[in-house]
Amino acid sequence: AYLGGYCYLNNAAIAAQSLIDRGMKRAAILDVDFHHGNGTQSIFYDRSDVLFASIHGDPNDEYPYFSGHADEAGAGPGVGCNVNFPLPPGTGPDRWLETLDAALTCIRGYGPEAIVVSLGVDTFEHDPISSFKLRSDDYLRLGSALRAMRLPALFVMEGGYALDAIGLNV
Repeated sequence: AYLGGYCYLNNAAIAAQSLIDRGMKRAAILDVDFHHGNGTQSIFYDRSDVLFASIHGDPNDEYPYFSGHADEAGAGPGVGCNVNFPLPPGTGPDRWLETLDAALTCIRGYGPEAIVVSLGVDTFEHDPISSFKLRSDDYLRLGSALRAMRLPALFVMEGGYALDAIGLNV
């Protein structure tokens, strides 16, 4: 194991595992942080009890370059339980929200009992370390789409470095 990001503990993975440990048969993690959740993917890659869906910057252009490609679909019992949506630099709200819909369709089809959201607001248009162009109102659209899932949800704060906008975006 190695440390490749900003996290010492993977709170989304801990939360999803806690849901499973408490008796849920299926949980989903939706990662909307700009950077791919390579650690989360690795933890659940060969498992079928947690679906991991990630919308992130294309690893051909963005860290963590080695993980997050669209063809990484899981292994063994986890085949089909890992879904990556890498997006190009400069992705704006229309394409991002369309991709969110595709990710939520996958989650809905999986049938989880709860969803853990790795909420990165580093997808904001003025964030200094990402190239996505989401506006503050787009996070309200994310919230509305998640509410429409009608699932218990836990939000885990991930990235966001446009300090003046974090509160509003969250």
